[in-house]
Amino acid sequence: MKHTFTREQIKKIIIEELERSRDEDEAKDLLRKIIGINEDETDEFEKNLKKARTFRKVAGITLLGAVAILFGGMSALDDKQEAQVQNDIEQVQQIDADTLQRFGVDVDALKDPEAAAKKRGSAYPTAQLGLVDLSDMTNNQRVEAAWKQIDDMVDSGELQYKKAKVTSPLPGGMATLDYDAIPPNLVMPNSLGTKDQYRAWLVKNILEGDVNNLEKLRKFVYGSTGKWPSGSGEEKSRYVGNAQVLPPEWAVSLDLYQNTLSTVVDDVADGYRNGDAETRQQILQANDVESPEQLETMLNKMLYQAGLQDIDTLSSP
Repeated sequence: MKHTFTREQIKKIIIEELERSRDEDEAKDLLRKIIGINEDETDEFEKNLKKARTFRKVAGITLLGAVAILFGGMSALDDKQEAQVQNDIEQVQQIDADTLQRFGVDVDALKDPEAAAKKRGSAYPTAQLGLVDLSDMTNNQRVEAAWKQIDDMVDSGELQYKKAKVTSPLPGGMATLDYDAIPPNLVMPNSLGTKDQYRAWLVKNILEGDVNNLEKLRKFVYGSTGKWPSGSGEEKSRYVGNAQVLPPEWAVSLDLYQNTLSTVVDDVADGYRNGDAETRQQILQANDVESPEQLETMLNKMLYQAGLQDIDTLSSP
């Protein structure tokens, strides 16, 4: 007999499927942040994801909760995700110790998370700690702590803001940190990762490992400044003087864009200078220009907009 679903049943099925899909995406995103996103870490990612899926079935929890409980990363969750994981943790606490230990869960930390956190003694617990520090600061608290560290370094002179070369309706413009001055171990407030980790994320998710996506990265850097919040607590934005502060993640994004753009421009310029007549014509056509002078103008405009120096002349003296 053919079964007919009611409108409410169909709606429920769709909602449940969307929730499962979102849970899967959020869990994978968290695991990527924990492990990293380099290609040589793909095997570890898949192995841990498989383990988390098995633990999810055994514990009857979300995949996001399984990843956080097994591998850490509470600090990377937003408030809603953290609340969900806390519910999952309460359910996991009802499971027998032998089952938990079989999955490598730190049973002692599960029983007394505060004591475990003190024993580990880290302001920024990492994924390698195993079970999450359940007494970790909330996501908002960690953002505030990261900004406080930057504020203190600015006050002490270890870091300095400079004018950001970006269009802004604000009379004081925008201010940014210098990429090279950002310590490699500094936890940045928006990504809650280091500058190398965030740079790797940009290569993976914005450039997608292909310089042909350079325009996508440019729009990411120079698009609406609203996607670059610098506030914490009750503050929506930070200011230095009358200039609005951009988060350090913007400085990382800009540096990657500048480096990638320089490489692309140099390759085009060198290809034109060293190419034969046919190659030169192909380069002009590919860039929708008719002469080396127009190509040079176009390349220099791109460099200027990115705050970089002009290339050497392409035309013959």
